[in-house]
Order: sequence, then structure tokens, then C-alpha cells
Amino acid sequence: MSDSNPAETKKTTPGYLEIIFITIFIVLGAIWGYDHFLAQKVLTFDLKGYLRQQTALIKAGEMTDEQFKSNLDRVEALLNAEKSNHVILLKDVVVRNGDEISPK
Repeated sequence: MSDSNPAETKKTTPGYLEIIFITIFIVLGAIWGYDHFLAQKVLTFDLKGYLRQQTALIKAGEMTDEQFKSNLDRVEALLNAEKSNHVILLKDVVVRNGDEISPK
């Protein structure tokens, strides 16, 4: 004879609907994490256009050589500051689907 009540020994487990929602939540979290942290992203930079613009400013007398060098250092810092999962290609190489980096 058992002293315990059968209602107290019954274990509760999640139902099918709860398991489906938990699985969907875990899968979506894994996809988001992979896309955000691991997947390679393609970024483009228009180096020819940038250099053309800078040399035009120098020829027009609106910029000195020192300002040109500091702008190049600023662009290099901008490109180095990108995340490790970002690939930066020249705009001439990428046909489409690349987010463009533009120095301000």
C-alpha cells in the first residue's frame, strides 16, 4: 500500500505545442547568432572614386597635402574598424549585394 497520492507523483511534461514553440525559438536564435557573429558579410569601398575626389580637391586648392594624408589615415582607420566577419572589396569588383562603406 502506497502512502503517496497518485496525483502528487504524476510528472508534468511540456505538450506538443510547447515543444514546437521551444524548438522554433532555439532554431531562430541559432540562425540569428550565426548570421550576426559568424557569417561573412560583403562590404564595398569605392577607392578609385575617393582618390579621384581627393585629388580634385588638391588640384582646386581646397585641400593641402597634409589634409590629404590625414584623410587617407582616417579612411584606413575606418576600414580597420570593421568587424572580423566583414570582407571589404573594391566597388569595381562587386557587381551587386554589397553594402557600401563611404567616408564622411
